[in-house]
Amino acid sequence: MTVSGVLFPGGRFSVAELQASCLDGELVPLGIGYLPADAPTPPAVRAAALAPLLTTSCAYVGMAAAWIHGAACRLPEPLDVQRAVPWRTTRTLDRRVRFHDQELAPADVELLGATAVSTPARTLADLARDAVRPDPLHADAGRAALVLARDAATRATAIAWFAAHPRRTHAVAAVALLRSLDEVAPAERAQEDVTR
Repeated sequence: MTVSGVLFPGGRFSVAELQASCLDGELVPLGIGYLPADAPTPPAVRAAALAPLLTTSCAYVGMAAAWIHGAACRLPEPLDVQRAVPWRTTRTLDRRVRFHDQELAPADVELLGATAVSTPARTLADLARDAVRPDPLHADAGRAALVLARDAATRATAIAWFAAHPRRTHAVAAVALLRSLDEVAPAERAQEDVTR
């Protein structure tokens, strides 16, 4: 079975055949599938590489969404998903998935192919909240937030999301982090212009 060029075990090829192709340099692992070694990996392809793990009522969030958007180098374990429908769902999910039973607003969800993912701005808001927690387990969230925050529109939309949801845990510290990145960005752009 293929989705956006991603091969999954059990279709035309077995796991052994796909892994042998990796050893030959023809394929590389991506998500839970395999992709030709020279194929580009835009967000839609990364989302397709995780599509079989997701039910239609959920969306990837947090570091899983950051990986899909290209802000994280490493696929997180487990993959965080959140309910994207107003009704309760049954948790018939894969063990590689951690389910959060709080509704993700439709405005915070985008479809990449057939896979629902939190928008870059909502992902940045979630990562900023994780980055300011006094927990070393969230160090990757800070790095991924820096990548997503490079886009000024994404950063501004994330700050606006906090204005609409001020009671979220760590909201004040997350907004302070995003505003500090807002101040750093013009200096970085100026430095890039000097080095060109």
